[in-house]
Amino acid sequence: MTDNKKVKFASPDWVEIARGVLEDLVREHGQEGHSFSVCEVFTDAPVEIADEDGFAAWNFYIDGKSVRVGSGRVVDTDVQIQATWELVLPVARLVYTPELLAEWAKNPPERPTDPNASQLGDMTMVPPYLMELHNRLAVVTQ
Repeated sequence: MTDNKKVKFASPDWVEIARGVLEDLVREHGQEGHSFSVCEVFTDAPVEIADEDGFAAWNFYIDGKSVRVGSGRVVDTDVQIQATWELVLPVARLVYTPELLAEWAKNPPERPTDPNASQLGDMTMVPPYLMELHNRLAVVTQ
């Protein structure tokens, strides 16, 4: 994938890695007739990856066994997520193990208040295999 090279979270290189991971996962686990899309927007992003408004964003659209991935903000996705880049970074780097998830179920972690955090859409639509997307990206996220 990247030969252990770390890339800046939500950067164009990171989105390209996400594209490859998603293509593999959707090819293996996608189901005909099932679609899902998301746009993640990160406020106060570093200038080298931010748009003119200070946002870094990416999106993807799964349709059966195919996926389309892009950079930038879109509004036509099933789920819209927004967070402050710096505050979400530790979570983006964290691999979700079964042990960690079990611990969080018993003792939910305290997270810093994010004045930019919002989530719209039905998170029950998220295909379960997308946790693997997160974990594969976590290990390459700088």
